Formats: sequence, C-alpha cells, structure tokens
Amino acid sequence: MTTRRIVCTLALPLLPLVLLAATLVSPTDSTDNATQLRAAAAHPVPWAAAAFLELLAVVVMALAVAAVVLAVHDRGVRVANIGGLLGVLGTVGMAAIAFRHVFISGLATIDVSQALRALDSVDATFGPVALPLMFLGPVALVVLSASAVRAGLAPVWIPFGAVVFLVVDMLPIPEAEVVQMAIGIVTFGVLARGLLTRAPLGGQARSLPRAVVVAD
Repeated sequence: MTTRRIVCTLALPLLPLVLLAATLVSPTDSTDNATQLRAAAAHPVPWAAAAFLELLAVVVMALAVAAVVLAVHDRGVRVANIGGLLGVLGTVGMAAIAFRHVFISGLATIDVSQALRALDSVDATFGPVALPLMFLGPVALVVLSASAVRAGLAPVWIPFGAVVFLVVDMLPIPEAEVVQMAIGIVTFGVLARGLLTRAPLGGQARSLPRAVVVAD
C-alpha cells in the first residue's frame, strides 16, 4: 500500500476529530447572525481558530473520500463513484460554510448594522445552495461506507454507523455534535482499519501472490 493511500485512509477517523475540535473551540454554536457576529467580535482568536479547523476539515474530507474510492474495486465500484461525486459536492458546501465564518471574522470589526446587512445578503444569495451541499458530505460518507461493505472491506454495520452520524448532525441540540463526532470516530476508524488491512467479508486478509508465472 502506498503512502498516498495510507494518508488518505487515516483522514477518515481524522475528519470527525477535526470537526470536534472546531466545535469545542468555537465560542458559540448559535446559527443566528447577530449572535455569531458578537461572538466573533468578543472572541476573535477562538473564532478564527474554529474557522481554520473547518477549512482543514474540507481538505481532510477530500482525502477521506479519495481513500474509499481508491480502495474499492470490482464489487461496489459504482456505488463508490457515486459516493465520490457526492463527496466532492459535499466538500464544496463545507468550504462555503467555513469561508462564511472567515467572512464573519472580518465583518465583526465594522458597524453591526452594516455587518448584518452584508451577512444577510450573502445568506440569501448563497445559503439555498451552500446548505444542501454541506449535508451531502455526511450523505457521501454513508454511500462510501456501503461501497466498502459491498467490496468486503468493512463490517456490515459501518453504513448504519454512518447513517447515525448523518442523522445526529441534523438534530438541533448543541450537545449532539459531541455525540456525533464520537460516533464518527468509531465508525470511520473501523472503516479505515478495514481499508488498511483490506480484509474481505470472510475475515481473511487479502494478499497478493508472491510471484506471477507467465506461461508461453
């Protein structure tokens, strides 16, 4: 297995860890624009750190998607390709949200009324596109998990763990984010282990033949 594939695979359990760090660092979990502006103004360093971690999560998400797409061959490859496409769209949504928080960091330094008008205008224009794309990230992880199971690279419960990760993400409960990330760490950690060991459904590790004999 190449270093490139190992790095991509380790991004799977790293993704929820980075997102959890962003959640814990952020000075507020409110989605209200005025509250976010006040939090960014009062706590500029934690707000900037959370935005940076969200941008880092975009990169990690892209690597995690690539890990499954590269690992799945034959059985499950079509599902993996669909998951890869959803993952690309999901990273666009994640990037939009992360850059929005970077934008808020700058707006927090100007007049509040002007900042709110600017932020409301951005949300009205790009929000209807960015939010659906953001949710495609967790959906992609469900589809990619299913492809890994079909390819014999992960236990059958992995897609269910990914579904729970997706559902908990939609709950309007601040504490749910910590639970979601804990589920993600376990689920995608086991998935990463399966991709690294390349264990098929039967439980035997796949191995390449030591030599290939070509007969004339």
